[in-house]
Amino acid sequence: MLTKTDLSQIRKVVREEVEAEVKDSTRTLEGEIRSSRMRVQNDISELDDRMKNVEVRVDKVGKDVEDVKKRVKKIERTVDVTAKLLDKDIVGALKRVRRIEDHLGISAQ
Repeated sequence: MLTKTDLSQIRKVVREEVEAEVKDSTRTLEGEIRSSRMRVQNDISELDDRMKNVEVRVDKVGKDVEDVKKRVKKIERTVDVTAKLLDKDIVGALKRVRRIEDHLGISAQ
């Protein structure tokens, strides 16, 4: 049968072993946490670089779109001016044709 002293010594040995295991497990976990944290920080850094590249491309596309819009407006103005000039020329030609027809006595149908 075990005496109180025996039980006390067993408790002491068990406690020492448990504390040693806990310290070892703690060190192991701390190491794993550090390495995981480093990997996560690397991944975040890579994503940050990719995001910067995407932002640069988006800015470039935005500038290109603005440039295209300006060019389209300029083309629209040119088309409007050209259409007005052609309309004036056509109207003028029609008036001249009518006067010539009236003068020659030709009826337009």
